[in-house]
Order: sequence, then structure tokens, then C-alpha cells
Amino acid sequence: MPRAAISSKAFLIEGGCNACGLQNTETFTIHFEDRRSEVLDNFDVPSLVQTIAQKNGWRETAIPIGISEEEIVLKKGNEVIKPKYLGDQIIYQAGDQRLQTKQRFDSNEELFEQVNSILVELFKLEPYEIKIAVE
Repeated sequence: MPRAAISSKAFLIEGGCNACGLQNTETFTIHFEDRRSEVLDNFDVPSLVQTIAQKNGWRETAIPIGISEEEIVLKKGNEVIKPKYLGDQIIYQAGDQRLQTKQRFDSNEELFEQVNSILVELFKLEPYEIKIAVE
């Protein structure tokens, strides 16, 4: 089973205007066994699924669906998986197979379990043992 660890760093940044004070922000980085690391957009299902899928050969691609319209999908060879965002939910669709889930979970275990479910069922990847890195 491949393994990955997630680390985080907290920063204080300026709010961007004279009236805005300092804002607390946090960044998350996933570290893989082969010593590669990727910064996550967010600590949620879509960011983890996309990062791990791309690590395993899937590519984000824009597919035209109409005049001046395109759809962002994950593609590997002839296989295409379409993520669709619906508020706090996300749907992943591959052909007739469809999975819908929340984007964020209160517990890390639930989050990692859902990510692995999507990776195994739709992307046909081996599940990852994901842990929070202790610094």
C-alpha cells in the first residue's frame, strides 16, 4: 500500500486593504514515499483526489462541450472522469459509474477513507495510507 503524509504550516498574511487586519491562513502539503511533494489547493476530497490521481498518471484536461464552453476532466488514455461541484458536494462520473460525496469532513479518517474509495472505485488505483505528519 503506497503511503503519504500531509503537513501544514500556518501563516499570518495582510488582508489586502487598509481596513483589513492580519489574516491567519494555513497551507497543506502532501509528501509521497518517492520524496515528491505537492501543495494542496485545500484540505478536502477534490484536492487530495486530484493530486494523487495526477501522481499516478492522470492529467487535468479541458474538453470542449459547446461554443466557447469547456469542461475540466481528469483523463488517462481513453478513460475520462468528470468532477462536478454542487455546493459542498462533489460528483465524480466515469461512464455509467457515479460517486457523490461531501467535499469536507470533520474527521481526517473519514476524509482519507472517502478519498481512497474514489481512488479505488473510479481511478482503479491502490488505496493510500495517508497520515498527518508530526513535526
